[in-house]
Amino acid sequence: MKIQFSIRSITRGLLVVAFSGCLACTALAQVTPTVQPVVTPVITSTVVSTVNPVVNPVVNPIVNPVVDPVVVPPVIANVDPIVDPVVEPDVNVGVDVNVVGPDMSSGKWFATIKGDELRIEFRSDSDDNNWSSNSDFKLSDFPSLPRGHKGEFSLRREAGTIGFTGIFDDDMGYGTYKFTADQSLTDYAKSAGITEITDRTAFGFFMADVKKSYIGMLGRNGYKDLSAHNLIAMSSMNVDESFIQSFKAAGLTDLSSHQLIALKSMDITPGYIKGLEKLGYKDVPVHDVIAFKSMNIDAAYVKGFNDIGYTNIPIHDLVAFKSMDITPAYIKSFEAIGFKDIAPHSIIAVKSMDITPEYVKGFQKLGFTDIQMNELPALKSTGVTPEYIASMQAKGFKSDDLRKYIRLKNAFN
Repeated sequence: MKIQFSIRSITRGLLVVAFSGCLACTALAQVTPTVQPVVTPVITSTVVSTVNPVVNPVVNPIVNPVVDPVVVPPVIANVDPIVDPVVEPDVNVGVDVNVVGPDMSSGKWFATIKGDELRIEFRSDSDDNNWSSNSDFKLSDFPSLPRGHKGEFSLRREAGTIGFTGIFDDDMGYGTYKFTADQSLTDYAKSAGITEITDRTAFGFFMADVKKSYIGMLGRNGYKDLSAHNLIAMSSMNVDESFIQSFKAAGLTDLSSHQLIALKSMDITPGYIKGLEKLGYKDVPVHDVIAFKSMNIDAAYVKGFNDIGYTNIPIHDLVAFKSMDITPAYIKSFEAIGFKDIAPHSIIAVKSMDITPEYVKGFQKLGFTDIQMNELPALKSTGVTPEYIASMQAKGFKSDDLRKYIRLKNAFN
């Protein structure tokens, strides 16, 4: 059985560079890319379906922080024009499971037999309330499908029964269905402390194949007073006892249901966490672990920076590195033209403005061989290029101070 889940990632990058607006004023550039990957699995009961407690949710966690340079030219006097980028990447990973949707207890169905699976699309039977959902079931759970003639068949679980009426022609079928809830499971869930149970919850329980034994297992492991939508999500994703216990054995004894869902949805294991620990990232908060995995930061990625001397990069900087596709090769390319021991926040600032070694080499060819890394964002954001400097020098304006070219460029912009 396959279940579709979605993980929404919300990222914001902010780069603010401030410069003077006249020749009499100096310049200040402050670079502040803020990376905030928010991992939010949104699990909808109308698309959560399963036939047995072993499920294979399809999860596509994509966190794509975008750093958008914005140039703001206020007039700031008496400010040191040497630019020291201040980088404050912030990672905030939140997980919210929300089960919402229309009443799907009855409607139309369309089915296709594919191998040993039966894919059923459930649809509304009203033009005023349109919805649809695809779910895969085991074909063996439907031993008496009506082939070539109209008939009835059903599927029963602890949460209730779906009765189907319709016909199959070869591997295609269609008809109508109606779900009848079994109140005993709902009553048991309420007695076990499950909250937020509504009239539509029973259908969600059915599609996630929630069982009394599963509710009991969660209670034994400390997960009581769960909301109904979290219970549905955990059952659908097969957050089972072995998964819970594996994290407890690794020292993560206080994981919330939301965190378990996020860890399972992105296939994060204790082994993944241990791999990070071996590279110096110990006691990483769960939300940062989720951010790491959502951006495909693994031991190999971290090792690449370790190999060039960049060890123990702060977690937030590492997330920013990945979000902006900063690689060891990118850092080495600047080291090759004279920059050594570049601070991670300076690398982030330079990459966020798409500054390349080729851009720097142009200044070096003009004699600016001692150019500082923290001067580059100011030069790039104000549009000062080697060509611009050459053109000013040809007109008689010559200086070995790059700050004067920044002021000149600002004065005529």
